[in-house]
Amino acid sequence: MLTNRERLILLNLIPDIGSTRLRRLLDALGTLDRVWAADAQTLQRVEGMGPALAQRFVAARDNEQLLRSEVARAAQLGVRFLTLEDAEYPASLRAIHDPPLALSLRGALQAADAVAVGIVGARRASAYGLACAERLAHDLALRGITVVSGLARGIDAAAHRGALRAGGRTVAVLGSGLARLYPPEHGSLAAQIAQRGAVLSEYPIDARPLPAHFPRRNRLISGLSLGIIVVEAAQRSGALITADCALEQGREVFAVPGPMTAVTSQGTHQLLKQGARLVTCVEDVLEELRLTPMPSATQTAGQEQPPALAPQPEHSPAQLPEPERCVLACVSAREPQHIDAIAAHSGVGMPAVSSILLQLELKRLIQQLPGKQFVRCASS
Repeated sequence: MLTNRERLILLNLIPDIGSTRLRRLLDALGTLDRVWAADAQTLQRVEGMGPALAQRFVAARDNEQLLRSEVARAAQLGVRFLTLEDAEYPASLRAIHDPPLALSLRGALQAADAVAVGIVGARRASAYGLACAERLAHDLALRGITVVSGLARGIDAAAHRGALRAGGRTVAVLGSGLARLYPPEHGSLAAQIAQRGAVLSEYPIDARPLPAHFPRRNRLISGLSLGIIVVEAAQRSGALITADCALEQGREVFAVPGPMTAVTSQGTHQLLKQGARLVTCVEDVLEELRLTPMPSATQTAGQEQPPALAPQPEHSPAQLPEPERCVLACVSAREPQHIDAIAAHSGVGMPAVSSILLQLELKRLIQQLPGKQFVRCASS
């Protein structure tokens, strides 16, 4: 019999299932055991399933060899899985509307990666844009902030390289499987990132880099980040999709201004007109995200390490904005509350409640437990 963790890895291999449909299945049937035992006729009555998807679900669900092949392929490549059942699964991703059921991972995620900023932008970037991305990533990494990007050509690669040059942490989120690295010339860069951070994907290990994968991948870049910096973007750009995802998830959006005659300035200047925070240096980002230095106790060879950062804590729950106070009041210190119950009791709908819960967790006022359960910290 498969464990729930194995079931999530297997379900993640089925196209069009995802966490949203799984949540509907669980709401309708109660437990994953019942979902696993249900026939196609029962499954197709659940909203969003339909006959074709229900049949595909049953066929894949009963195909344990599919799971074994994926696990064997992962072992061959030195890849491991993180599922929603695992405590290591990033808390910031748990809080988004549709978190991946499972992630494949090279490298390691750390608790410090909760303080992360995404940097995205044009693939056909100018020398100016590449320099801005690398400098911002370098300066963020020097201050202990993890840099998240998508390993693409241009701005993404410059951001990863800037973080690595500073000796900091960086995370690359792929739009393909880890065995189908894209673009292929970034293999060496991906290996360096895995040594100093993580390379991850929600897609099966041998999934090809299909065009449809990348817009969906962008929600993970923003989901892992406190805010997104857009460096150069045309009017129709994947970077702007990432900015939209960030806004939907309650993250901050930043934009670097460029020459008014450049095509790659059109998207960033439009973001600035719409209220994105203008960025000319790393301090603009730190101020907006309320990140303050914390003295480092470690020194190496007589040289002080770059200061670590953490979100500036609020003095008390009474000082929180009204929506955060409302949600916090619905979280018990004694009995874990499911996110759906918190949303219902607080009157704050999805996905706003997900974003607020993430902010409360970062402020150390609540703690997330497995299964999207939340409990209030004793100090709050």
